[in-house]
Amino acid sequence: MRLKTLLLGGGLLFSSLAWAQNGKVLKGKIDMKTLMNDTSTTWFYKGVNNYQPNDNMLNYIKSNRSNFNLVVVMGTWDETSREVVPALYKIMITGGSPEDQILMFAADQKLQTDSPVDYKVKKVPTIIVLKDGKEEGRITGSPKESVEADLSRILLSSSQKNKEKDKE
Repeated sequence: MRLKTLLLGGGLLFSSLAWAQNGKVLKGKIDMKTLMNDTSTTWFYKGVNNYQPNDNMLNYIKSNRSNFNLVVVMGTWDETSREVVPALYKIMITGGSPEDQILMFAADQKLQTDSPVDYKVKKVPTIIVLKDGKEEGRITGSPKESVEADLSRILLSSSQKNKEKDKE
């Protein structure tokens, strides 16, 4: 009995220490300044500085930046979010997009964000591409190729749909 208690207590202690090393869990609407300045999110600053986007994809995004907005749901506790979100910001900053083009929400481990809108997020990070308030596509979890390639693909697909509508 004592061994079980000791093992259980040790396991709980170990898991809480592992959680503490992951940093605090942010929840609700956040912005780039929050991620840049919070001492628990040093991974964000490092990620933005270290990411090198593909220039061709970046140029495509740059030339189409006024055509879309993004909603990002991420978890400060999630490793994939810690890779994808800094990459996205590097792309948007380098592409000359205004910060208000991205609406970002931090989710807890239950994917609760306190957002006024239900974005039907099943996995973090989720990047939702909106055009005129309508969803054009989303990147869920790890990108298929890269953040800029997946984002460019969504923008290209959206542009082609609009051209087809204009022909009708």
